[in-house]
Amino acid sequence: MSVLEKLLVPEVSRRIVQQGHDELTGAVYRPDDLIGLTPVERVRALGLNGQDGPFGEAPDHVDVVRFGTNPLMDLRIPTNAPGHADVPWPTYPTGFLRNAAPVWILTMTRMPVGARFIRVDLDGTERELSRYHGAARGWERAHGYVPPLHLVGPRAKHGTLDLPCSYTADQQSVEMVWVGDEQVPQGFEQTRPRVHARVVPVTECEVFDIALVARWREQRVRILQQAGDEVLVVLTPDSAARAEELGAVEIEPGVYQATAPVAELTDREGVRSDPVPTRGRATPG
Repeated sequence: MSVLEKLLVPEVSRRIVQQGHDELTGAVYRPDDLIGLTPVERVRALGLNGQDGPFGEAPDHVDVVRFGTNPLMDLRIPTNAPGHADVPWPTYPTGFLRNAAPVWILTMTRMPVGARFIRVDLDGTERELSRYHGAARGWERAHGYVPPLHLVGPRAKHGTLDLPCSYTADQQSVEMVWVGDEQVPQGFEQTRPRVHARVVPVTECEVFDIALVARWREQRVRILQQAGDEVLVVLTPDSAARAEELGAVEIEPGVYQATAPVAELTDREGVRSDPVPTRGRATPG
C-alpha cells in the first residue's frame, strides 16, 4: 500500500465538513514530495495559484486528504492530459507538478478507510481535523453524512447481496453497507441512523467496482446516480466553453457535474474493475 495526498480546493473542503463528501478523484502526489511546504508553495506546485485561482493570491492555510491506496484504485500518469487545450484548470502533461514532484490522476472512487483530513497552516505545520471511517460511518465530526453511491467505489458481492463497501484498514476484509431500516440482512449492525454494516473477509466475497459510462451530447460522461428520468453525471470537458454549453458545474479543477435526461444518453456501458496488485499505468513508490 502506498500513501498519497490530494490538495483540496476550498469548495471540496467545505463539502467534506458540511456534507460528509466522500468522493475522491483528481491529481494526487506523494506527501513526502510536498512536506513542509507553505500553503502558497503547495498551491503553486499544483498550478492553482493566482488571483483568479480557487485559493486567491495568499492563502493562510490549505487542506489536504492523505490516504492509503487500495487494490481497486486506478492511478494513471497524466501524459495524455490536454496540456494545450482551452481549459481553465492546470494539467500535467509531463507527469510532474510545477515543483517537479511526480503526479498521478486518480479515477473517481470512494475515500478509503483511514483517510485523514489535514490542515496545513501558514508556516507549513499540519493539524489533523478529521478521519474517514468508511462508507458506513463517514467522516469524524462532519456536519453531514452521504450514503455511498452504488456507482462510485468498491462493491462486494456476498451470497445474494451486492452492496457498496469499504476495505478495512488491513485490506483483508470489507465492510458492506445496507442503507434503510427495512429487510436488513442478517448479520448487519446499525452504525448510524438508517445505516447498517457487516464486515466480511475478502476471501468470502467478490470485491469489484463498476463505472457506468455513456455519451451525452457527444460528450463522454460517467453516471453517478439516477433519479427518475434524469441522471447525475461527471465529466471532464475539453474546454470551458463546452462545459458552459452543457450547463455543467465545476466541483473541483477539471471535474464537472451535470444533470442529464436519461433519454439523451447513448452508448451506455458498464466497465468493471477487479482488484489486482497494480492498477493503471504506474504505482507510486
